[in-house]
Amino acid sequence: MVFLNFLKLVRHSSKNEVMPSQFEQDIAEAYVSYREINRPNLSIKILFKYVLIILVVNSVISLAVFYAFDFYDWFSLLSSKLTNIKNEEPFLFFILLYFFILIIGAMIFLKNILIITVKLYQCYAPEEVRRRCLFKPTCSEYTILALKKYGVIIGLYMAYIRVYKKCRGSIYSIDYP
Repeated sequence: MVFLNFLKLVRHSSKNEVMPSQFEQDIAEAYVSYREINRPNLSIKILFKYVLIILVVNSVISLAVFYAFDFYDWFSLLSSKLTNIKNEEPFLFFILLYFFILIIGAMIFLKNILIITVKLYQCYAPEEVRRRCLFKPTCSEYTILALKKYGVIIGLYMAYIRVYKKCRGSIYSIDYP
């Protein structure tokens, strides 16, 4: 089902866009010209604190997995190369395990990470850059909505189409994901 929706999006890219009516253009132009630039309550300090918490939690989880595997002797189920690395270089093996668990966690929370990245852009981008978008909702708002509605793959594709294909020119438009 998701794959079929993705194919529909690819087929109906910006080449097949319908010209918005004059009424839609007037509404979007008024929105773009007079909208208030919202700055999310996000700072580098808060972001740094969250990243530090994530790294500490990941360390604790990695240690727990390492000692649980060692206690129950589940490392014997691994390939001989990994078992040799674990026996000869336990610190290197722990570092590999740490990054493996970190990557899995990043994949699980990728949508939230991307949304926070867009909010960080909204917080620190200059007003001149933020006012370049001729759409309602703005491109950054559209990206957040698309990520929440469609997930990471389709949401990023829709954001790409919106930012790099549609958001060029002088036509004001209303375009929700």
